[in-house]
Amino acid sequence: MKKSRLFAIAFLLSFAVATGIAACGGGGLESCPSDGVICSSCAAGGDCNITCGEGETGFCGHFGFFDDPNTRCTFCDSREDPFSSASLPLEP
Repeated sequence: MKKSRLFAIAFLLSFAVATGIAACGGGGLESCPSDGVICSSCAAGGDCNITCGEGETGFCGHFGFFDDPNTRCTFCDSREDPFSSASLPLEP
């Protein structure tokens, strides 16, 4: 009985942690945006090359998204400063 209760608690905790991690992947630039590219070199000719649409600016850098200091994220955004809390959209 105690083992099954411990197993159930461990399962629920694992599920809660996994759900929390998955939830962090989307919203307000807490991680590389879903349409961004995870790469290693922002330099010209690097693997971070993307083409942005009209009215969008390309951003490339570490931005504190990753534990690995050599990993980069590149993405396009229409906001001048997508990291400014004042420029984040008010609606979801």
